[in-house]
Amino acid sequence: MRRRFLIIRLGAIGDIVVTTTLLHGLRATWPDAHIGWLVDSRLAGMLEGVDALDRIHRWDRVGWARSLGPLRLRELGVALAALRAELRAEAYTTVLDAQGLLKSSALALLAGAPQRWVLRPREGASILAHHAVPARERIRPGDEYRDLLRALGAHGADGARMGLQASARATESARALVSRLQRSDGFVALCPFTTRPQKHWFDDRWADLTRILAACGLRCVIMGGPQDRVRAESIRDASVPGTVSIAGEAPLEISGALLALAHLTVGVDTGLTHWSMAHRVPTVALLGSALPYTTAFDGSIVLRQPMACSPCDRRPTCSGRFDCMRALGTERVAQAALTLLGQPARA
Repeated sequence: MRRRFLIIRLGAIGDIVVTTTLLHGLRATWPDAHIGWLVDSRLAGMLEGVDALDRIHRWDRVGWARSLGPLRLRELGVALAALRAELRAEAYTTVLDAQGLLKSSALALLAGAPQRWVLRPREGASILAHHAVPARERIRPGDEYRDLLRALGAHGADGARMGLQASARATESARALVSRLQRSDGFVALCPFTTRPQKHWFDDRWADLTRILAACGLRCVIMGGPQDRVRAESIRDASVPGTVSIAGEAPLEISGALLALAHLTVGVDTGLTHWSMAHRVPTVALLGSALPYTTAFDGSIVLRQPMACSPCDRRPTCSGRFDCMRALGTERVAQAALTLLGQPARA
């Protein structure tokens, strides 16, 4: 009987990138399996170029939330029934809830699969699953998904790695953007932005980093979303001349494709940084308050400064000093970047 897997990982950007570890591990073990993915419709474009995926199911989170308003519950019922019918038409035999939340486990029920697995269950999500895989310490990106693969009996678990190809359409648009920016001879992608201030590095250090890299013949492109535009422009203005910002200019899937064209990425714990690693682009990851992993794959470097209070995750105790990120000096970051590029260390 052909296996039919449904992965549920609704968001966010970095989590979707790392969850591709699970996808590729499944494909390596069961090459003939049918594999679908249920994702927030706003992020579905990220998956459009992934050859290992057979079907993308889009969950309209915004529309469903809107339907919770007064006198609109009928709309929610219609949307729920439509998604249920869509999932059941695929006759999935195994649902893999990689989100581990109550909402994702509730959505898993819609598929009607005889086997439901949940990874790192929270909010009582394990009640709605047949099998649960607990959390453990993560060393490399994607270790939690390798745990799930092992529980499923996948022989490719240890070697599974994240990989997120860009679609041909996104790649073409990214190449056109690189040409317009006059960066066809190469560039360093800077990814300074996250939704949590305790995971940020410092703006003056980003600007100083561009000066060091420029002295080595490397030009930088600052990346981010529309909400990051003002801060990105501030960093650009303080940086070495020739630094450009595309924050807010490129849709998500084009930003991902652009990363594949970079010589190097330097970024904080954010989705674009993980996406760069998934493209096998040399990447320097600056980690502090959160600790999604401690070691990167060959070709990338994790920089962090262990402290008694870290990882604090969402509850920093340093009164806004963010000591763990402050301990990552500009010279240290620049040396790591130059090491990845095979350039001589600075004196």
